[in-house]
Amino acid sequence: MALKRIRTIKEALQLIKKEDCETAITEHFIRQLCKNNKIKCFSSGNKILLDFDDLISKLSGG
Repeated sequence: MALKRIRTIKEALQLIKKEDCETAITEHFIRQLCKNNKIKCFSSGNKILLDFDDLISKLSGG
């Protein structure tokens, strides 16, 4: 069983920008996906942690 890649919103955005430096994805957009339960996420203190693989799947149309 593979481990989930859990990231903060900022870390997830950095990884996306590393792959595509001209991406239109913003921190606010990812935050809204979490708020509307479009991707798997949870809170830990003040941080929102998300399943990076689920985010990529949703952005890829999956």
